[in-house]
Amino acid sequence: MRTYNEIKSNEPVLFECFFAFSDSQFKEGVIKAGIEGKKTCNGEYGLYGTREGIRKLFDDYDKINAEIALECNPQDVYAYEFNNHECSFTNDDEEAINIIIGIFGKERAKQVKRRFAYIEID
Repeated sequence: MRTYNEIKSNEPVLFECFFAFSDSQFKEGVIKAGIEGKKTCNGEYGLYGTREGIRKLFDDYDKINAEIALECNPQDVYAYEFNNHECSFTNDDEEAINIIIGIFGKERAKQVKRRFAYIEID
């Protein structure tokens, strides 16, 4: 069985999409992605690309999350993300628990022993 960190480290390859946070990064991204002259869509959070490229990236992330849901323990994932998002500094675990909900669903997330739980899982 692979660990959460091992599965999560399998980043999808960007196909006809890129991340940009400035005009110059956008122009460079269009060229590097090989999508000059194609319709470019905004995938949010700095993601741009063709509709097909963005869809493929999201599908790849869905596959990774499905593998995590099958092979990993929600409590271990919560502990990793709690530390990764520095929840102890903010005394709020919202980011960590939202990741658990997104991967495992609300019912399994309710079984996680939480720290600084200010939002309820309904």
